[in-house]
Amino acid sequence: MSITQIVADGRPGGGTVMVLALAADLLARGVEVSLITDQKSYAAGAGRRLGATVEEIPFFALSTASRHLASTLDRLRPSIVHAHGSRAGFHLAPWARRHRELPTHYTVHGYHFHHRAWPRRLLGRWAERRTGRALRSVIHVCDYDRRLAERWRLLADEASRRVIYNGVDLEAVPPARPAEPPRAVFVGRLVTQKDPELIATIAAELAASEIDSTLVGGGDAEPTVRSRLQQEIAAGRVTMTGTIDHQGALAELSRATVLVLPSRWEGLPVVVLEALAMGVPVVAAAVGGIPEIVNSGETGILIESRSAQDYADAVRGLLADRRQRERLSDNGKLRVRERFALADCLGRYAALYSQRP
Repeated sequence: MSITQIVADGRPGGGTVMVLALAADLLARGVEVSLITDQKSYAAGAGRRLGATVEEIPFFALSTASRHLASTLDRLRPSIVHAHGSRAGFHLAPWARRHRELPTHYTVHGYHFHHRAWPRRLLGRWAERRTGRALRSVIHVCDYDRRLAERWRLLADEASRRVIYNGVDLEAVPPARPAEPPRAVFVGRLVTQKDPELIATIAAELAASEIDSTLVGGGDAEPTVRSRLQQEIAAGRVTMTGTIDHQGALAELSRATVLVLPSRWEGLPVVVLEALAMGVPVVAAAVGGIPEIVNSGETGILIESRSAQDYADAVRGLLADRRQRERLSDNGKLRVRERFALADCLGRYAALYSQRP
């Protein structure tokens, strides 16, 4: 058996982490694995280190990406093809329609289109329907996205859809070793989805209360955020790491007193699972699949508003209450162990691949 995994955006992040974990598991099972990703991406280097065959194509050249992907797949001739993320799925769809005899799968790592303004929302819906109806099965990483697919009528039939939660390797994450003085940590690319303006405002609000923050990750908005927080950075209240690899991000997260994730939208963010597995309390937006991980007041704190004050108040409250932090930490570790272990996730994908057409 040979399986091709496709991740267009091969930058460090939850989707890439899951694809690499899946590739590693398949290789350990003796499966021939190829990985198709963007040129000179983090995923390309990491995939080669795992022992996968890596193909790099220009995924962000919209007019030619589908053609490059098709020619690469024709050359590889895999038994199964699995696309991760909307860009990979969109460019796989034309090839999948021509090869309906092959199992083709698409994992949605969060639907983005319904947050766009018209007419981009309609265009995004069309793209997701085109993808969802061309591939044999669609996997959602949270039930929230499955319900969105039903509401927007993105999929052709019930048989093609399922939910496989992302998972985290409980043995691979370092234990929490909170830094002193206490520190709030934001992990994620500084792009629209993560709401970098709100992140900067929260960090400034915390700095005014003499609480330190670390912003882990780069992105288009990094220069703007850095300029906005220049005074706090100079005073040592805010640290910005820029783009770092997954292990570096885990190391920063392990030093957090609390993880703050004020995203505008999410699928099932791996960083939340990693924080809970470490025992780092989470203050996060109540969006996407996050409420399927975090029970507010039990395994973390969910924020319903887009208010920096609400986030800062939640962080200040946790820092002032060690007993609550310890309770959330213990509950969070138990939650991940029971529901989001990586072995369970990988086992579900292995069962999917073993199904006969």
